Amino acid sequence: MNQKKNIAICVPSGRFVDFSFFKSYANTIGQLMVAYNTVTLTVASPLISENRNEILRKAFALEEKTPGFLIDYMLWIDNDISFSFEQVKKLFSHLENGKDFISGTYFNPIGEEIKPVAYKTKGEGYEWLSEKQLFGTVKVDSVGFGFCAMKMDVARRVFEKYKPRPFDMRYLANGSVITEDQLFCERAKELGYKIWLDSELIVRHAKGFLPPQPFSFSYKEKEQ
Repeated sequence: MNQKKNIAICVPSGRFVDFSFFKSYANTIGQLMVAYNTVTLTVASPLISENRNEILRKAFALEEKTPGFLIDYMLWIDNDISFSFEQVKKLFSHLENGKDFISGTYFNPIGEEIKPVAYKTKGEGYEWLSEKQLFGTVKVDSVGFGFCAMKMDVARRVFEKYKPRPFDMRYLANGSVITEDQLFCERAKELGYKIWLDSELIVRHAKGFLPPQPFSFSYKEKEQ
């Protein structure tokens, strides 16, 4: 019988949450606690990048004060995402099958379009993925942290190299900003990790953003 994995659910803005997130969490936490040794870590302040950094510090402090306890997986969920237990399990299944970092897919309105929150590099910055780039599980350059999971070793190594702020922002000469999520992904890639997106694992933003029509995905994973 396999030993339960130790997981940390990371919610970086936990004071005011959308009801759809609260409903998802309430419907999921019991099942998660049965399947995994589960802790929820949350911080509530206006600065999301510092909240993410503080959650990492809390995770390491928890390990230090709990002899014999080491976190296996970190699950990051923003407080405006609705999700299910089966979707969380699917994220973790990717980690169990060899991935180090995996994101589900959720969408934001960009102008008159709705695009997945995942990116490819373009010059010094990033460009959004397009519909035609969504096919099964794909390697990308960066994702948002709205619904993603990583092996704890990724967090440990990135934190060790870039502490106290593995999540940070970078400002470009053209006035654009590399966000804390994008910069963390850059740093993870520098350490040899790959960033993956499961384009068939679609969760909903609380505002209701979903793709305008169902995508036709290939189930063959593309290794790029």
